[in-house]
Amino acid sequence: MNFVISSLALMLAATPCLAETTAGIAHSRVASVVERPLSLSIWYPSEEPTSISVGANPVFEGTPAALDAPLPNGTLPLVVLSHGGLRSAADSGAWLSASIARAGYVAVEVNAPRPNTASLALNEIWHRPQDIRRTIDFMLTDETWGPRIDGSNVSVAGFALGATAALISAGAEMDTARYMRSCAADGLMEGPDCEWFAATGVDLSDTDPEGMEGLTRDPRVTLVIAVNPEYLPALSIAAGDVDILRVELGDPDVSADNSHLSRAVVIPGASAFDAFAVCTVAGPDILSEEDGDPLLCGTSKKARQTIHQDISETIVHFLKGKEPIDLP
Repeated sequence: MNFVISSLALMLAATPCLAETTAGIAHSRVASVVERPLSLSIWYPSEEPTSISVGANPVFEGTPAALDAPLPNGTLPLVVLSHGGLRSAADSGAWLSASIARAGYVAVEVNAPRPNTASLALNEIWHRPQDIRRTIDFMLTDETWGPRIDGSNVSVAGFALGATAALISAGAEMDTARYMRSCAADGLMEGPDCEWFAATGVDLSDTDPEGMEGLTRDPRVTLVIAVNPEYLPALSIAAGDVDILRVELGDPDVSADNSHLSRAVVIPGASAFDAFAVCTVAGPDILSEEDGDPLLCGTSKKARQTIHQDISETIVHFLKGKEPIDLP
């Protein structure tokens, strides 16, 4: 499958903007696995004024939300969002969750305990798909949310390792042997955290094999959106009844077979950093002082906001069953 490139001007002329509604937010906790409790940020369409800022910290600006706004009447489609790589902070995808909610969905961002060491992060590759499954379990059976969710319309969106988890939930099979060698010294180096693992003496081959064997499709998931998925060379995506959109921020990763995807879209001029929130004025300086990467803040606030709009519109169009918009 080829990535399609076309005119942004034509796209904007043909595509309505997302609805200018507010996004309500509620919080729940899933403790079905005691050692891995999940904190859920549940977003939904609302007409209430915003009252809080979600995901704000000294580096990133938050996303406005109406805390505990009245819940929607009737049933709405569900979108589970697994955002970010191994060390992403909670609610890193608040800006995207809010956009999806304003478009008429219940969007749930999954926040699991953050692994602070490489050894703790080793098994995230199979924990993340389990987190998604547990979140869907909760949303469909909870006495408050279950009656408000259309169980026949369940989607998963993910970024980075979350995108890998989303693809696994759609039935993508992991070549465990290749994954275990992704950070091997023979030059594969297919994972973004290989240097971190190596610096701390952690080897992917120590990943729990039983956990890897438990990676299976969730039959309730009917649509998946994967933004910059990690470890693509180790994934095999078979043709099936799940619609899959792959979104690449910047240059596409051509190492994987896209022939079984429903669509693949490139957002040019973007980078993986643009999946994160807009930075505060002090953000770049804070990152520099703490040996972080100032590129995490991008080139400008306006540029990142534009890319966020492109990402949101692309995802919402796919969710609504329309042909994804093509970007320049």
